[in-house]
Amino acid sequence: MRMRARLEQGLLGALWRIVAGSPAALLAVATLLAVVAGLASTMWLQLDSDQDKLVSPDLPYQRRYLDVLHNFGDQEYLYLVIRSDGGQDGEAKAVRMAESIAKRLRNEPSAIEDVHYKLSPADMGREVLLYADLPDVEAVAEALTFMAPAMSAWFRDGSLPGLLRQAAKLLDQGQRGGASLSPDLFGPCMDGLARLADAVADGLQGRKPPEGLFDFADAAPRYFFTGNGKLLIMRVMPVKDYGSMDVIGRPLRVVRKVIEEAKAEVPGVQVGLTGRPVLAADEMDTTNADMTRASIVAVIAVGLLFWAVMGGVRRPAFIIAALVMAIAWTFGFALLFVGKLNLLSIVFALVLVGIGVDFGVHVVMRYNEAESEGLPPAQAVQTAMIRTGPSVVLGAVTSVCAFYIVAGSSFLGLAELGIIGGTGILFCLLAMLTVLPAELLVFGGGGGKPKKPRRLRSMNFLNPTLRRPGALLLLIVAVTAALSPGLRRVHFNYNLLELQAKGLASVEYEHLLIQESDESTWYSIHTARSLDDLKKLSARLAALPGVAKVESLLDYLPADQPEKIALLEDADASMHDVPLRVRRAPAPSADAMDAALGDMANALSALAEKLFAAGAVDELAKLQQTQDAIDGARKTLEGDKSSAERLLPLQRVVEQDVESSVAWLRRVLKPEPVTSRNVISTVRETFVGKDGAYQIKATPKENVWEFDKLQDYVRELYSVDPGATGAPISVLESSKLMRWTFLWAAGATLFLVALLLWLNSRSLKIMALSMLPLAAGLVWLLELMGWCGLQFNLANFFAVPILIAIGVDGGVHFLSRWKEMGEHGSLFSTNTPAAVSLSYATTMIGFGGLLAAHHQGLASLGLVMVVGSGTGLLACLFVLPAALKLFGKGL
Repeated sequence: MRMRARLEQGLLGALWRIVAGSPAALLAVATLLAVVAGLASTMWLQLDSDQDKLVSPDLPYQRRYLDVLHNFGDQEYLYLVIRSDGGQDGEAKAVRMAESIAKRLRNEPSAIEDVHYKLSPADMGREVLLYADLPDVEAVAEALTFMAPAMSAWFRDGSLPGLLRQAAKLLDQGQRGGASLSPDLFGPCMDGLARLADAVADGLQGRKPPEGLFDFADAAPRYFFTGNGKLLIMRVMPVKDYGSMDVIGRPLRVVRKVIEEAKAEVPGVQVGLTGRPVLAADEMDTTNADMTRASIVAVIAVGLLFWAVMGGVRRPAFIIAALVMAIAWTFGFALLFVGKLNLLSIVFALVLVGIGVDFGVHVVMRYNEAESEGLPPAQAVQTAMIRTGPSVVLGAVTSVCAFYIVAGSSFLGLAELGIIGGTGILFCLLAMLTVLPAELLVFGGGGGKPKKPRRLRSMNFLNPTLRRPGALLLLIVAVTAALSPGLRRVHFNYNLLELQAKGLASVEYEHLLIQESDESTWYSIHTARSLDDLKKLSARLAALPGVAKVESLLDYLPADQPEKIALLEDADASMHDVPLRVRRAPAPSADAMDAALGDMANALSALAEKLFAAGAVDELAKLQQTQDAIDGARKTLEGDKSSAERLLPLQRVVEQDVESSVAWLRRVLKPEPVTSRNVISTVRETFVGKDGAYQIKATPKENVWEFDKLQDYVRELYSVDPGATGAPISVLESSKLMRWTFLWAAGATLFLVALLLWLNSRSLKIMALSMLPLAAGLVWLLELMGWCGLQFNLANFFAVPILIAIGVDGGVHFLSRWKEMGEHGSLFSTNTPAAVSLSYATTMIGFGGLLAAHHQGLASLGLVMVVGSGTGLLACLFVLPAALKLFGKGL
């Protein structure tokens, strides 16, 4: 023990000689190193905000995920959710909103890589008709056979009146009981006729004809509605920048701006944004805002507290200056030895503020006490260093244990935080034992006339609590026992959504997807090596009770392909007589145009009677709009015969559109069988890997944000595919890893702290007394959490190792001062209790600002730290002094 003390005194004495020898030079060197480290880290220290790199790639579940990511590419989309009221009108509004958004997003290539919200015939290529159901293909073949003679006749005519006459003739033939269009094709064809009627009416007024009047390649696209038709889902791939904190910051701003613009264009439609990247970005924005607000409040409050306790602003400023230098050195260390910061290690500076300040508080408080005893400033600095140094060093080492203990963890984000944070604490210790004393010597009055001694900040008002220490301890034990049922109520809550800020739109729309659709931003990923394996595995996954939907390449490989190809061959043969090019006819005459419009009006009137009798209200309304356009066109012709000449540009557009559409039809009537090689390109990119493997996506039926349901779902997946990966597996395994890492870190820290205390004192009694406030404080924290319904989660559990570090620190300082003054002294008459209280108070204030955080995880972290610091302080002030009074003799 004496050898240990001599060693500590010798090291501290050596430090004192360095500081006292040339304090100004020491400050200059320290400042220069801080400036160089700060500038270098500003220029070269990179931020890697890729969440996939927070976990070791050597872990089997992470290795599987990274392999899938490499093979199939990034599929972490933003999910744009458009709410539909249902019915044709609701779906039509949702489609207009989707088209408006997509058009704007395509104008932002620097922020948006791709947008998926529909499949059009053009996307399906020449095999488009093979993707239709067999009855639909039969209907298309029948319709083309029915329409082929009319198309052949019009190609040889080429005039706009001729087109209207042929269309009216086809409608008449259908009304007389001949072959006609199927119900599925009736709508698109009537839409085309309505567009033509509107274009004729506009053309007679001299308006420019529309583009793409007849574009079969973009006709009747299939939009990505959910099974119940209530939600239209747009998947948006943002340009991601992993070198910035907000990986999708700019794309997210672009998408949200586009949504607001589209809402103004298509009012009355609800649109929201969600998905794992959005939730992560919103979480980061919320936490940044909350942390900034809490930091400002903490700085102001701690500054006022320092001013009140230390009697001025200069010496607190010395502590802050030394802390800033230590943080700058730590940035330099991170640059040289780690090379980057991740989403966890970037918070090391906040950790150092909470812990590093405490070392300086003890030095300055002891310096003030020495001054109050009449010592000159230089001797007061030496006394503060030598007397508080051992306990400060021991407290720092115990804090370092809490960080270095996770350095070898497979949770790389936490491991890097442990390395950087632990080293930063050592830098803070060095700064508080060298830079801070040098500041006190140079700027605090050393070398000049001694200043008026400062008033000692003692806590004499607590001395009465030690008159009957045994009774006090019995009372504390009784209260602790009464609160003990709360221990059984403390659990671990894994639900990540419950950590988010309440009211976030991204969280609300995530819940909406879970509750009202068979879609989810969380889906599992499975891999098959062959089509046979793909079929078997897909069937086994679909049979699982917890799986709502299985999606794979099989969903895009059409069935009945031989039968469809045979039907299309017959349809192609029926179009053999249709010429390749339309005859270029002159401008239509007024009489011919009026007669053709009259034929069309008569055909539509006959069709309207049948629709009315059948009760087809929506179709009848659409037909009435077309009739109104035709009536308006005829009135225009009647008033101005020369207006017919204005239709020549429209006729030319119709010629080109029909020519290109028929040419497209000729191509799609000769398809190749669809295989994995020529399937839709976006489908192949999603479901066929670089190595030829096939991907399966399985969507959960239950709300897997709830941990029990997530566990059940993953257990089901593993039962049929041990190689499953994806968001549910990654979140489950990472959550379990983080919880185990925190538990292991807390247990290992306790063990190492106990070992260090024993090695320092070689006394089990001293070790037990030093850890007594920590034990009591943690027990009270757990009891209060249980009674208040506060649970541990993935955000607040890291508070435990920090509380262990600062809890031991208070006990070490109390015990060190007790041994220094002897058992007959008055502990509360010294400034040690005030210094310890100030340390706890700064921690409570620093984390207390988080109590008002919108992010529920941060708010719970703040609450655990405030309550845990409060219970630790109470244990230091009431449990340890009473125990020392009873059992501290002979220490």
